Order: sequence, then structure tokens, then C-alpha cells
Amino acid sequence: FCKLNKGDWDGSVITFFASTIAMYVRQLLMLFNPHINFCITAFIATTMSGLLLLHPAFSNTPTIAMAASVLLLVPGLPLINGVADIFKGYINIGLARWVSASLLSLATCVGVIMAFLIWELREWG
Repeated sequence: FCKLNKGDWDGSVITFFASTIAMYVRQLLMLFNPHINFCITAFIATTMSGLLLLHPAFSNTPTIAMAASVLLLVPGLPLINGVADIFKGYINIGLARWVSASLLSLATCVGVIMAFLIWELREWG
């Protein structure tokens, strides 16, 4: 995703490694609450890409690399299913899925913000 958004090769490699480690952590934490899982995974992905990108030799496009490293946490399927259920007339279950996907997105945002605050990353700020 980094390369598709006009990122350089350094950023793409950093995105690959940060996303790989984040996906490994996500799989390890699968037994826990999904919201906590998404928050911790977003924190790890942002930390990995952000700290590697602090070194000036690595990337000229740090914002793209940091954004692409957390794209594995986009809850696309629950959002699509929620909207589809609402259009089919199943309003209650559609809203429940939509709210659940929104909470997963919120947990991802909290993890990213925590990494920014703890490591003082200013690439997106």
C-alpha cells in the first residue's frame, strides 16, 4: 500500500516489516478482546514504522509508510456486512455490526495516538 500511494522503496520495506510484525502480534493476541487486540497491534505497527522512520536515511515519505503499516486493521468486512444487513431490512444486526466495526476503528486510532504520544512521533502532526 505504501508503494501504491507514491511512497518510496525504503518506506515500502519499512511498511512490510512493521506490518509483518504487527500481524504476528495480532495473531498471538487473537484469544483476547478484539478491541484490545486492535489497539495493541496498531501501537506496535506505528511504533515499528515510526521509530525506523526517525532515522533520516530511511525514507522521504514517512507519513505514507506509517499510514500503510496500520491498514491491516481496517475492519472492512464488518462494515460492508453491516451496511448490507441494513439494506436487507435487518436494522438491528446491521447497526450492531456497524457499531462493532466503528469501535474497532476507534481502538486502532487509540493505538496509533498512544504510539505518537509515547515516542513523540510528529510525522502526521
